[in-house]
Amino acid sequence: MVLSLLAALAGVSAGTPARADLSDDAARVARMWSLSGARVARLPPIFLEHGRARVVALDPPAGPARVAGAAGAAADECLTAAFLAPRTAEFTLSPEGPSGGVPALEGLIHRLRGVEPEDDRRVPSVTGVAAITLCGAEREGLRRLAVEVLSTRSAFDVVVAASSGPLERVEAILPERASGPVAPRGDPGRPSEPGPLDARVARAARRAQAEGAPRVAPTDMRASSIGTGQFSVRLPEGCHRLDLMAEVPSATLRRATDLDAEAREETTGRVLDRDRSDAPDARLDFCLGEQGVVEVPFLGAAGPVKVVLSDAQWPMSAFVPGHFGARARGNLAAALRRRHAPAPRAQAIAEAIGAQGDTLVPVQVEPGRCYFAGAALARGELRALRISVELGDRAGRDDAGENGESAGVAFCSEIEESAALRVSARGGSPVWVVAVWPMD
Repeated sequence: MVLSLLAALAGVSAGTPARADLSDDAARVARMWSLSGARVARLPPIFLEHGRARVVALDPPAGPARVAGAAGAAADECLTAAFLAPRTAEFTLSPEGPSGGVPALEGLIHRLRGVEPEDDRRVPSVTGVAAITLCGAEREGLRRLAVEVLSTRSAFDVVVAASSGPLERVEAILPERASGPVAPRGDPGRPSEPGPLDARVARAARRAQAEGAPRVAPTDMRASSIGTGQFSVRLPEGCHRLDLMAEVPSATLRRATDLDAEAREETTGRVLDRDRSDAPDARLDFCLGEQGVVEVPFLGAAGPVKVVLSDAQWPMSAFVPGHFGARARGNLAAALRRRHAPAPRAQAIAEAIGAQGDTLVPVQVEPGRCYFAGAALARGELRALRISVELGDRAGRDDAGENGESAGVAFCSEIEESAALRVSARGGSPVWVVAVWPMD
């Protein structure tokens, strides 16, 4: 009986196909090309980071007659190079020119400088595959290939084959990587017109008031002839949303309105928020732990037109601690506002301070109550900030996000009497604080 069961399990195992990976895909391509009579070689795998192009030397597969430089090599013999990466990877291949130069690297330098080269022979990848075939005298161009990764990073398997003619396409060998036709790049047309300035200012004020802002204060100035300028406004402590809106000229021929702006402290130069979106108006959200002057430089107005800065203000709860400093207080308030948490109505039940690395903060809680924990940068520079909470078999977490200096997480205790907070901070000597408030 036992032997029969083992035999049955072995049969099931043998009939279950193994999950294909990158190496399996490369092996399938090499095997199919070999069956067609080509001389095939697989290169060692390579790994590339975004922004770091690499030139790969391709040695033609050895055989009775080598592809280049060997006596008896057919004049029309073809050389094919296929680069296989994960399906989500994006990259390009650029062959070496027949004259012996490396236009691929020159093109890369041009693109890094923002200039497109005239002779662009890049081959883009599709579903993680890019292949080049050159025949006759042009096959010398495949001796060296420049690989440029457009996505974050990727590993590559490389298959090189020499054949008497073009080989079967990789997409035919790997049908799961085949894609449909790529639609041509369309013309999006002119940017959308934002509409009259007065209507947009009124709409921004109504939106802020609907979100509970008790005060909205507009101010205006005229942009320079090239559509730039800078506001300098004294703001009270609390949370602010600055909407920057520019007038649209009535002239038929005019530059598009696309305001980009940032808010920064006058005394320290610290950037509080920035907007680099393609929207006509700019929006900046931040919280201040104390009154101060904020500078708001902008660009993108359509010439010397009127620009309005609308400041929506939300007061800060008295229970946001200030003894850690104004920067920490503002960031704690930002954590509450970012998570749409109600303003604290009681003192924090726990506070902590920490530095670089991972820190465990145990907190005593009451069964049946809910809490909000906020982590905020107090000093230093931040590259990453995360706060997580473990409560029984439940867990939650939040990340500060790009350019953020605070994170927060809400949690509720059922029968638990303690919770484990974990704060992870990375950056240039960061000092962070944590506050935990009970929520009604």
